[in-house]
Amino acid sequence: MRWLRRCDAWGERRRLASVAVFVALLAGLAAAWPTAGPWVRSAALFSDVVVQLPVRPLTWVTRVPSTEWIEWDAGGRGLLTRPAARGQAPALLLVLGADPAPPDDPRVERLTDVLARLGFAVLLPVSDELDAKRVTPIEVERLVAAFLVLERDPAVRADRIGIVGLSVGGSLAIVAATDGRIAARVQFVLAIGPYYDAGSLVASSAARAYRTPDGDVHEWDRSRTTENVVRETLLATLSEADRATFEAAGPSPALGWLRDLLGDPDLEQAEAIVAGLGLEQRTMMEAVSPRHHLEGLRAPLYLLHDRNDEFVPWTESEAIAVAYEPAIFHRIELLEHVEPQIGNLPVLGRDGWRLLRLFARIFREAG
Repeated sequence: MRWLRRCDAWGERRRLASVAVFVALLAGLAAAWPTAGPWVRSAALFSDVVVQLPVRPLTWVTRVPSTEWIEWDAGGRGLLTRPAARGQAPALLLVLGADPAPPDDPRVERLTDVLARLGFAVLLPVSDELDAKRVTPIEVERLVAAFLVLERDPAVRADRIGIVGLSVGGSLAIVAATDGRIAARVQFVLAIGPYYDAGSLVASSAARAYRTPDGDVHEWDRSRTTENVVRETLLATLSEADRATFEAAGPSPALGWLRDLLGDPDLEQAEAIVAGLGLEQRTMMEAVSPRHHLEGLRAPLYLLHDRNDEFVPWTESEAIAVAYEPAIFHRIELLEHVEPQIGNLPVLGRDGWRLLRLFARIFREAG
């Protein structure tokens, strides 16, 4: 769902306190880790993207990356940002998800810019379907094709390509990484706030509730974005005539399941409706659900999920971790879904350290 949403400006006091915690974290790193390369880059990424310091020291010592729009098979297109330094670079395929901020959003530009300044070529796909809040199987095919494009790029290290996905993009990234054409060569997958099963997300959104691993049902104050993505994705499985009938609120026994699902069911009712969906709906949801593809994953999987996520319940990442043991899995409070939210100093210290270690590991493996 949408990442990078508008935030209130920090007060000066909170900004200074956050900087103080960040400096303390850097001091701890300097004392504990004699080999500083990956950690220095991790700290630079953390300060620029997570803490979002008002100054950007990285821009003082690195050159401006280059950008170009490219196209590839399956109707794929996106913005490729390259480091200014010559030579082959490791690469990231960055998938923002459904209803994303556009590539020219200042926060997206900042993210791709800092990653490129830190040595990565970054390919950011764009999709009319995802922009329209529709999650369809074509996105998986486009991501696989995008990975292959990066492999063929002479300026990219073909053995150092990872996939980073946010929200729905995290789930699509996992599914794409299981494709036999690329599975053995994906260096890693980092999924932030993904879902495990599209069907369970649909049921949770419809019922405004989710089921925990021990079977308890919890109310869920889910976002309007999630509601809209679920609705538009389900409508995309209908014929034009059926969609027109539904939107006109005309009588149609064949569409009763959709009216019931988008009505006000409880979780048990919503789960029953999803379980009884037609072949087209089931096929579509399975095609974009990690649940049905994880056996093909070969890459290390890094998982992050907001403890209070209003876009995708945290239980979805828990289910992924049960089905496929991740290399790293953190449930954190430093994110609001997938967007950094700095303010609570103990949380910044605890979750900030977790992110620093994760970033350092990625930089170390990128070589």
